Amino acid sequence: MAVSWRFDGDDLLSGVGAEWDDFALANDGDACVPPPIGQGLIGFVSSADLCVVWHAILGHTRRDPGRPVTLTYRCDAPAERRLMTATVTSDAHAEVEIFSSVTRREPRAEVPLLGSPAARTTDMIRMCGWCSRIRVDGWVDVEEGCRRLGLLELEPGPLPRVTHGICDNCRDTLTSGIDLEPGLLSR
Repeated sequence: MAVSWRFDGDDLLSGVGAEWDDFALANDGDACVPPPIGQGLIGFVSSADLCVVWHAILGHTRRDPGRPVTLTYRCDAPAERRLMTATVTSDAHAEVEIFSSVTRREPRAEVPLLGSPAARTTDMIRMCGWCSRIRVDGWVDVEEGCRRLGLLELEPGPLPRVTHGICDNCRDTLTSGIDLEPGLLSR
């Protein structure tokens, strides 16, 4: 499945592709149907650090509209790892389009933490929005983090909420070569 979205020159969501609703609903994104047209990144990206990185990527793409930027990231489902590729392009009017598709799927034992957000505690686990690692005594694969936290039992009870951010490795990789104001990203 592929999905696309467009941002105007002010980084407000200006449109989405035909597959948007199906993708959102298949990934517990009910709040994004209908799509939040007119909202800025902060309206649907759950971390200030991710917004800073996305603003930098959009700005970088606008400065060189004839040169697409290709990004690789993970967008996991409870029972599979999904490697995604996003191609970011800009036109002469500063509108940016992000076209994203699954490039590889790997089945795995279900990770309840990644399932539907019903029955959640107020505790939060930070997940990298690029590599899907979680922060548990450092950044580790989600399965290892859940093992460390005892969240892989058959009946783990209410699970913590997942919030997204960006790990140090992904932040450094994504922002290398992009003009970014010093101090905008937390360490």
